[in-house]
Amino acid sequence: MLAYASIAPRGRRNTTDALRFLVRRPALLAAIGGYEVAVLLSNRVDVRLKSLAGLKAASLAGCPF
Repeated sequence: MLAYASIAPRGRRNTTDALRFLVRRPALLAAIGGYEVAVLLSNRVDVRLKSLAGLKAASLAGCPF
C-alpha cells in the first residue's frame, strides 16, 4: 500500500478507479498491505538493493517512476 500511496497524488482519475477496485475487494487490499509491510520490515536484503530492484521492475514494466 505504501507504493500506491506514493503515486496516488499524481493521477486523480486512475487513483479513484484503483481505490474503488481495492475497496470492493478487501482481501486483495489486505494482501497488498501485508506484502508492503513485509517488504519494508525485511532486513535480509540491503536497502540499496531493494531500491535498485524497484527501479529495475519499474523500467521493465514501462513505469516512469
